[in-house]
Amino acid sequence: MNHYILEAKEFLQEARNEFQRGQEGNNLILMREACEKAWGATVQTINALFIKLNLSPLPKTHRERRLKLQELEKAEPLIKEKAFLDRFMARDHLLHERAFYDGDIVPYQIEAELEKVDSLIRDVESFELSQ
Repeated sequence: MNHYILEAKEFLQEARNEFQRGQEGNNLILMREACEKAWGATVQTINALFIKLNLSPLPKTHRERRLKLQELEKAEPLIKEKAFLDRFMARDHLLHERAFYDGDIVPYQIEAELEKVDSLIRDVESFELSQ
């Protein structure tokens, strides 16, 4: 298994644990940190996708990741069908920008976001272009 997927799963598990602790202690900082860990899981998952597709070097910035995903969507319909770019950008906005930076934490929404990160990990893990 690709080490980026392993890291993504570890990030997500830490995010879930931290979010739960934050909710239990009514600690907004912990909940915000959990969202950033979930964003980290998203980034590692997209890196895993690039490795699966034998793309190197890996993008170094989020902008480079977005541009590479846009390129891939044009070249491979299955990439677009799986909405990897849209999913990446949605997690960027909701977890990284709104939740972490802005402190916009609505617990049931964050829990849904964590599930979406989990779904992204599973989809990348099982992704094959020959589908």
